[in-house]
Amino acid sequence: MLAPRACCLALALLAGLAACATRETRATRDAFKSAVTKGRAPGDPTPKGNDPTRNDATPGDTSAWKALFSFTNAAAEMLSLGTSTATLPTLIKKLCAEPPEDAKTATAVRCEPEPPLDPQGRSLTLELSKAQIGLVAADLTDSDSADLLAQALKQLAGTCSQPWTEIPSRADNAHEEIHTCPASAGSMLVLGRFPSDLASGRWQFSLAVLGPG
Repeated sequence: MLAPRACCLALALLAGLAACATRETRATRDAFKSAVTKGRAPGDPTPKGNDPTRNDATPGDTSAWKALFSFTNAAAEMLSLGTSTATLPTLIKKLCAEPPEDAKTATAVRCEPEPPLDPQGRSLTLELSKAQIGLVAADLTDSDSADLLAQALKQLAGTCSQPWTEIPSRADNAHEEIHTCPASAGSMLVLGRFPSDLASGRWQFSLAVLGPG
């Protein structure tokens, strides 16, 4: 069952109820950014970047997308029953290749996913917190993040029970692009890109699965 926040967002956008959409869009966007940035203290290393000289996989190389599709479905199912059945230690054990050093005390962690996920040759870093599973590709160019998002919207559409809905960007960040859909398992999926350092041309691609709560 969708959380009230996610449920209101989905219904509002589909029915055109602007008042609810404005309030819940911001709540979901904040939750999305929280899912991919929580736990970063000053001085923490940024998520694994990408070597611009490497040979990227083409959109036609579907093996990496199939792996991400399976991961997204599994994540949505894990969170669909709520935090009582998907605690942070459980998520770490099931999803991280190696447990982070602060796994026993932290309320949010970052780790490499198991199996590794690298759609279009872009390595994704896993970020976990209460009722949220995020995947991040940092240090991308504008065009690379746009290409990755466009392919993700296409390749992950089958994880949604309804079509993707684009969320209007905020007045203070017209460059961000965020899309949501309810997952077939009942969680909410949020997919997007936004500049991490616009002046330097650095962008971030993120996928978040939001559970109830």
